[in-house]
Amino acid sequence: MKNYLLIGMLSLASGISWAQCTMGTPGTNCTGPLSVQPQSGNNEQSAITLVDLGQPVPAPAAGQYTLTIASGMLAESDNGNSYHSLMGPMGPAGPQGPAGIAGPQGPSGATGPQGTQGLPGVAGPAGPPGAQGSQGPAGPTGATGPAGGQGPQGPQGAPGTTAAPSDYNFYYGTGYKAGVGTIEVGGSFDRDQIDMTNATSVRFVITIGAAVLPIGSYARAEYTPDGTNWFALSGEVPVTTANRIYSSGWQGMPTGANRDYVVRIVVHNAGTSAAQVALRQLHLQFK
Repeated sequence: MKNYLLIGMLSLASGISWAQCTMGTPGTNCTGPLSVQPQSGNNEQSAITLVDLGQPVPAPAAGQYTLTIASGMLAESDNGNSYHSLMGPMGPAGPQGPAGIAGPQGPSGATGPQGTQGLPGVAGPAGPPGAQGSQGPAGPTGATGPAGGQGPQGPQGAPGTTAAPSDYNFYYGTGYKAGVGTIEVGGSFDRDQIDMTNATSVRFVITIGAAVLPIGSYARAEYTPDGTNWFALSGEVPVTTANRIYSSGWQGMPTGANRDYVVRIVVHNAGTSAAQVALRQLHLQFK
């Protein structure tokens, strides 16, 4: 019944006000039904506003229902009874509703103070080299200084060495009878010890008389580092045309030949039988 009475007292309705209100002490008394009609053009809901003056509440009276504010709370006294709050106890919290749509981003806040400097990070990998800059203009040429005096003559150096004697002559007189295959000319008694340490090039030159060997036959110089194994020192010189001078042409020294080694001359007979060959002059030349 009290709730319905409160609702009746706060009811907002449009229409003509039927209440008659007069000013008295200590307040305003209204008789008859009370209806609140908003003013024309009002855009707010109708309401009855109670202002808390911080004064003692009116004394309860029999037959009256009083609505007031006590200690900042809406309170009611009915039929002379004590005031009580019209607010019931707070109910349990309901379940959390779904998250609403995110609102628009607010404006950026003011920049905060600069924080303390952190520890140096690990050095990153070196970047690619940059493009080479353009060359600057040449500076002015400086003046030539005065010529210095001639210094004292230094001590004489050690005597130098030649690459090798420029020419070694292997002489066989009127000729030589060559067996089939590769045969050393003159045997082991016609060899020479030659220091070829500083030589850079070598050639073999032959003068041939009337007697020659079949096509494919040749002569060349060979060296040995150990007295057993022999290696080519010069190019091959053909011995197939009479009364001619033949040369292997200048060639670089073979790898490993720049030492003081024993040298020999060999003839390769490409025929099927031993034959006479007129070897007149054989020259091994270096530079």
